[in-house]
Amino acid sequence: MESQTTQNMNPQMAQAPKLPTIPEPKYTMRWLGLQTLFVLGISIIFTMIASGIDSLAESRAELTLLSEAASTLVCNSTGYCFAITAISLLSLTLIEIRYRKTVNYLQYGLTGCALCLFFLLLLAMAEKMPFYIAYAIVTAMTVGLIGTFVKGIMAYTKAVVLTAGILIVEYGIILLLLYMGSMALLIGSLSLFVILAIAMYFTLKLKVINRELTIQ
Repeated sequence: MESQTTQNMNPQMAQAPKLPTIPEPKYTMRWLGLQTLFVLGISIIFTMIASGIDSLAESRAELTLLSEAASTLVCNSTGYCFAITAISLLSLTLIEIRYRKTVNYLQYGLTGCALCLFFLLLLAMAEKMPFYIAYAIVTAMTVGLIGTFVKGIMAYTKAVVLTAGILIVEYGIILLLLYMGSMALLIGSLSLFVILAIAMYFTLKLKVINRELTIQ
């Protein structure tokens, strides 16, 4: 009797419903901290690479392949490599949180490469045409490339528009600073103030719901 009862109970136990497993949240505060460190780290690396482009511009000027004025502008522009790379990639991080589309480390690295390549392309084109024309062309190329890349990752038009808008504003501010001369410090300081205010605004929209970050 006991063995028969045990046999009758086993099918019932086998058919007991399994509790659904709750996936671990990805976009946590810890993830955001590690992501920020990663972005700052690769921004430093690309800044070091950009310093090599700075030296290359000086050597091209010595060979009279590049005018002194254009060489100075290219060298000055590379000084903003860290800022533009860090701001762009951190913006991409916030866009990733907003649209819940994973951007892997390789894709972050490739985006950083495109931002760094901007300065090499600028140097090459500045040898063949006026600096401001070269700057406009390379900006359009870089924004188009990264925008298309983000479109493939996110599949959201709003994400592409937001990314392109951020890049256009960044490159526009840099061009303005390059030509402002003595006013560059004032314009740069005001620009940093505005960027800080925007960053503070978006951090207010960051909420932790069920241990996961979201932008509301």
